[in-house]
Amino acid sequence: MSRKAHRHSASSVCLPPDIFPRKRAGQGSFLLLLAMAALLLLPPISRAATDNGQKQQLETGIKKYWINIRRLQQGIRLQQEEMEHTLTQERDLLAELENIDVRLQEHHEKLGVLQGRMTAQQDLITVKEKELARVNADKHMVQLHLQKRLSAYYKMGRIGLINVAFSAHTLPELLSFHDSFETLIRYDQNLIETYRHSIGKLERVKEALTLEKTLLQEFISQEEEAQKQVDATKQEKENLLTLIRTQKKLHELAITEMEKAGKTLSGHINVMEKKEEILEQGFLLNKGKLLPPVSGALVTRFNQEKTNKMGITSKSKGIAIAAANGTKVKAIFDGTILFSGYLRGYGNTVIVDHGYQYYSIISRVEQLLKNKGDQVKTGETIALMGDTATLIDEGLYVEIRHGSVSLDPLEWLDTTKISMEKSENQASPAAE
Repeated sequence: MSRKAHRHSASSVCLPPDIFPRKRAGQGSFLLLLAMAALLLLPPISRAATDNGQKQQLETGIKKYWINIRRLQQGIRLQQEEMEHTLTQERDLLAELENIDVRLQEHHEKLGVLQGRMTAQQDLITVKEKELARVNADKHMVQLHLQKRLSAYYKMGRIGLINVAFSAHTLPELLSFHDSFETLIRYDQNLIETYRHSIGKLERVKEALTLEKTLLQEFISQEEEAQKQVDATKQEKENLLTLIRTQKKLHELAITEMEKAGKTLSGHINVMEKKEEILEQGFLLNKGKLLPPVSGALVTRFNQEKTNKMGITSKSKGIAIAAANGTKVKAIFDGTILFSGYLRGYGNTVIVDHGYQYYSIISRVEQLLKNKGDQVKTGETIALMGDTATLIDEGLYVEIRHGSVSLDPLEWLDTTKISMEKSENQASPAAE
């Protein structure tokens, strides 16, 4: 809301519009962040302090809060940077894990092929062992049969005169039987030799298969060891990924806690600003208790039509208080000098800004003691009365405004120090 300049004068004189500044824009809502709220809590404000002390303490507290808020914002930026770093690490680890999974798949496939070959090799060795056992059994049977045949042949002996003489068979029959028996023996011997040769061949094949099986077992052992190493690497990466994700969650939690604490801090600032606002509205809170600029007799009331010494009639927007020459003119409340100088139609004038668009205008003074921008306290001397200042209109002119609206000063000032009726001899009180 802007503060507009307004027009007013005991003699219908317009005040310059640039005397009254625009209203200060209200503070927006805060979106604040906090890392550790416990470190930022400020001590409570003493209620026993004076209004000025309270206001100063509040301003100091708000400044400290703002300093802490800036630290929090910096801390949150650092947390966000750390979280971005952990996100980058997470993405890199996920890419590494993907490559490790590809390598593991290759190892699994290779190991599967080797184990398949090992199984086939073992099956082949089993077949050869069964075949070798069968051939050995056949060889053994042939050997037994040959032993029996040789024993019979030995018992028969050589064919001689006695065999021919005493045999029931003829000589040609005996010779034929002898030849057949020898043929069977040679056949059995050849069969045994064939079996022996087959057994040797089978044993060589079995040895070759066993050697190949041993080599395959070594390959499988190497592949299993490589797979274990890749598995260990994967586990290590997964553990690191878990740690990074935990760190990311911690950063997120820290930011959440900072934001939550920041909102709490923002609430504290809002409360302190409201307290400060209440203190700044002390002018309003002291309505009816404000110190009159001078003690004296009331010569002009609010909205009273008055004709000055030059014969000009106007409706007064303030009051006039008669006071002796040299009387000290005091500030009616704390504030800042908004204007100090000569003002046409008013004479020497002091305008004090008391905050929240409340102003006091004091005119017809002889000597100005304050300059624009000076801070004044309640009861502080700001000007002196004199006879020259009241040549046109009598009495010290006092006006109170809220924005562009003139208010009755008698409703705001402590009237116990003002004589409400002008004495017959117009006697003025002594200078303070």
